[in-house]
Amino acid sequence: MTTIPNFQILALNDAQSSENRIHSDEIAAKYGFAGALVSGVNVFGYLSQPLVQYYKKDWLSRGIMEIAFIKPAYENNLLTIETEDLNSESSQRNHHTFAYNEDNVLIAKLESSLPDQLPPINVKAQLRRNPEELKRNEISWDAITLNEPTPAYLWQPTASDNMENVTIQRDQSNIYNGESGLLHPFFILNACNKALMRQFLLPAWIHTGSRLTLRKSLRVGQSIEVRAVPTEKWKRKGHQFIKLYISMWTDNEVALEVEHTAIFSIAA
Repeated sequence: MTTIPNFQILALNDAQSSENRIHSDEIAAKYGFAGALVSGVNVFGYLSQPLVQYYKKDWLSRGIMEIAFIKPAYENNLLTIETEDLNSESSQRNHHTFAYNEDNVLIAKLESSLPDQLPPINVKAQLRRNPEELKRNEISWDAITLNEPTPAYLWQPTASDNMENVTIQRDQSNIYNGESGLLHPFFILNACNKALMRQFLLPAWIHTGSRLTLRKSLRVGQSIEVRAVPTEKWKRKGHQFIKLYISMWTDNEVALEVEHTAIFSIAA
């Protein structure tokens, strides 16, 4: 059985100046939080680190990752990352990875696996709208049109962009270095946040989870076409949610599919 060592890291709120004011103490307190929230994409990056340390490039070349954010992480929380190996006849690299805060409260869970066969590519990957500049209006229930693609755009991550994200993560892995380094998981999922933010102004919102189907690795220097389409919206306990389907294309092939879920209107 695979044994991936536990890992500890201090949570860092790198988004104090973000347009999303849930990362500020004042607005977070308005919604009942103890302080500014550390971004979910940052926590996802922390969860990825021991897995990448063990599996190296293999973990970022193909597979499924599903992250759920359960409780908030705050600045300077000491997070403990623990990984459980799951036996499976139909999947490799099959793990549950958990993030606990210093009070031993579970704040996030990552399920990752490499099934014998990845699921078929979602038909929504073919939905495409030509690139164009959008006027960003504040998000609202009525402003979200389901199953209508937003303009595609080209993402060309540089080595310096990637290393900036690696530095934020304080990640020691060398697989992200150089002009052909792999993109850091934190950087990749943050690009999904930006796909949502290209469409709407979101004064305060919370990323609640993502499911990623990685079909081939994403690297520095690639030309990556990003397509996005809102697929669901719903209300629960006073919150309003959106789910965005995102596909990232390289060399005319789907490299990554993401179902990206957020609370866009937080219950007061």
